[in-house]
Amino acid sequence: MTSISFISILFSIFPLLIVNTFIFIPIFGDGLFQEELSASMAGRDLSLLIKMSPPVVTTDTLKGGQTPLIQFRLSDTATNETLKHVTYLIEIEKSGKRLLLDTFHSHTCNLGIQMRPSSADHITINGEQDTILLAYTGDMEHPVSATGPIFAEGGLYHFIVTIETLDFDRTFLPQDKQPVFEGWLSVGYTLDKDIQINGATYPVKTISYYDKLKNFTYNSSYNELQFAMPFDWSLDRLKKVNLYVHEEISIPNPSPLAANGYEGTVNNIDLSSNLLMLDRTNSSKDVVHFMLTKPNVLNLAQKVEDNSSKNNQNMTNEMTFTLSPSKNAVNPGSMIGPNSMNMSMNNGSGGGSM
Repeated sequence: MTSISFISILFSIFPLLIVNTFIFIPIFGDGLFQEELSASMAGRDLSLLIKMSPPVVTTDTLKGGQTPLIQFRLSDTATNETLKHVTYLIEIEKSGKRLLLDTFHSHTCNLGIQMRPSSADHITINGEQDTILLAYTGDMEHPVSATGPIFAEGGLYHFIVTIETLDFDRTFLPQDKQPVFEGWLSVGYTLDKDIQINGATYPVKTISYYDKLKNFTYNSSYNELQFAMPFDWSLDRLKKVNLYVHEEISIPNPSPLAANGYEGTVNNIDLSSNLLMLDRTNSSKDVVHFMLTKPNVLNLAQKVEDNSSKNNQNMTNEMTFTLSPSKNAVNPGSMIGPNSMNMSMNNGSGGGSM
């Protein structure tokens, strides 16, 4: 099974509603290839879709010349009608650094921005500009392009979108009534490592669809892979966001790391086997997927917080992983026949014990 099919099956979007009519509270999301965010304005429920195409974007595909297309669509939540003549003030940040801040407009509302990563020092916007709105205009067939240091690295990209006009090109909403949406899209971070075991070399490929990986090592004593990534474990933050943590590890088969099943931990907390999926479509490798939905992460966060309090330590700012072969684990997704695959797992509304 390809990464694209795993993504399309497993990522879930959870709309969040703002109940206050006149005060706009930012909506947050984490680690997704698309977000559908909601807000209300004077009794009118609005939904903003931010979607990346193709859904799988990694540092490897970007190096190969991939240019992701980002779609912005504002709609009426009650009717799903696409709203027209929308002006977007779009800010994109990564790791607290602003990469883009500019105004865009779509007469049809389906705004498209083509991301063209390059080694340039700054971002250049190309597209027709409305002389009155001073906004770049485009749609999905004729997108605006953004060329420069954007989407050039793996990790989370923070989108802050303010709606300045809708329904009419020249009628600006009062500033204190302009809906503000916040969301996150993820570019997969690819890491290739050669693992030395008993004098032989085995190439292991890891893709993090959440954030950049670090400290990737092999522990020969436990025959396990270990790696980490930045992560904010604050329960208050996690309760406000849509998030999905997906890590993909490709293990050569045969190798001392290959097995009929796999077991893993997060921050030294054992994961149940159903949170690891195993893809054996390619007979030369096992592809193991860590699949952590929001309920899973909240469960882990509570345990991480409890362990920190118990040991009188500050909360860690990392999510650490281990992966090792197991004689007993049966992971969902294991091949049960030459042309069939058992594809059971919990979606974003479900849980799963640790």
